[in-house]
Amino acid sequence: TLIVLLACGCTVRSASAHLREPFTLTCAGLATLLVLPVAFLDAAWIAVLCVLAGVAVLLIGVTRARTVPGFLLTGLAWPLASLRGLPWFARTLRAVGGGGHFPALVRTAALSGLAVLVFGLLFATGDALVGSWVAAVLPEWNVDSFVLAGFTGGAVFAVVLAAAYLALTPPRVDLWNPDPPAPVRQRYEWLVPVLLVDAVFVVFLVAQATVVFGGHDYLHRTTGVTYADYVHQGFGQLIVATALTLLVVWAAGRKAPKDTPGDRLALRLALGLLCGLTLVVVASALYRMHLYQEVYGFTRLRLLVPVFEGWLGLLVLAVLGAGVRMRAGWIPRMAVLTGASVLLGLAAINPDAWIAQHNVDRYDATGRVDWQYLATLSDDARPALQALPEDVRSCVFSAYTFDSMNRDDDQWLEWNLGRVRARAVSEDAGPDLVTPASCPTGLDAR
Repeated sequence: TLIVLLACGCTVRSASAHLREPFTLTCAGLATLLVLPVAFLDAAWIAVLCVLAGVAVLLIGVTRARTVPGFLLTGLAWPLASLRGLPWFARTLRAVGGGGHFPALVRTAALSGLAVLVFGLLFATGDALVGSWVAAVLPEWNVDSFVLAGFTGGAVFAVVLAAAYLALTPPRVDLWNPDPPAPVRQRYEWLVPVLLVDAVFVVFLVAQATVVFGGHDYLHRTTGVTYADYVHQGFGQLIVATALTLLVVWAAGRKAPKDTPGDRLALRLALGLLCGLTLVVVASALYRMHLYQEVYGFTRLRLLVPVFEGWLGLLVLAVLGAGVRMRAGWIPRMAVLTGASVLLGLAAINPDAWIAQHNVDRYDATGRVDWQYLATLSDDARPALQALPEDVRSCVFSAYTFDSMNRDDDQWLEWNLGRVRARAVSEDAGPDLVTPASCPTGLDAR
């Protein structure tokens, strides 16, 4: 998969009409790094996220999109480019095959491949040693896999052809960029709604301060909610509030007049205050999740969500910086590049192994661990889980048999670093597996 993805990416990049532009080069580099987790990590969820992000970043790079509508139109232009790419591909074949050595090269390659296939099959089936050599190099083939490979190859050809044509003749995706609406006549028309939103944020922060200084008893006596439930609830709402703040800032920035120094000062103060309060909300959300993680341990969602919230906080900081000079045209590209970089950083820490290690540390400190959840992690987590005591480790490994424990050594086309590490651990110190019914009780944090 990694080889195919790299080949597809190089094809699209080499077809780009703006190959040497810094933004295109940066996007191509990020896209290359984002496909590496496919072979280095066993966790499919982070690999899929990285591949999707890499595809999006590469396409945005070759079209040189600058705005959010431009990003969306890039995604729409990709499948449409396949319709225009087929006639282009046919013309290319006719032009290349019309003269020179190309027809002779095609005939030579076809005859050579046929000869190798026929005689190779004869010797592989007639000699066990040759057959073992062939089996070690080539993947196992049967009718089902051959048909699947044919459909997969056709799909890959179609999407790469469309992306290559999109890169060669990039559409003007930022052409649809409507002019900002006419600013409101009176300053209070935009200022009052923004100040009211500021007031709502202040009320929320006062409530947070009250909980901090009032303590758990005050919270339970006033609301009937335990501190653990209070920490857990509302985290999703805080993320939505952060995202909506960016929308409010965008809308106010488009409608507010900026003709006079007073107009610009009012805009900077009102929106600056809103962004500052939003950063405090981001810090509150991250602190809530930190407390929840300390009590209940880490999961994939409890790792991914605060990373996303932190990225939103970074965008708020960028908006604050843009407000100084009243220029925000660079923010969409910055959001794409930083978002891809944050996702790449998340993959670099090996998230399943990171989650497992922190849950092991939590067990050492508190004696509590959700072994049923740990059993759902990928092979990346196995080296860290090996540090658990034998009874708990046996529960984890018996509840779910890891992929590396169920299969022989991968063929070279299936090599994966996460599974290699897990297999090495299982060979060095394999646990004595027990049935889940005999596992210790009281280990689950819930």
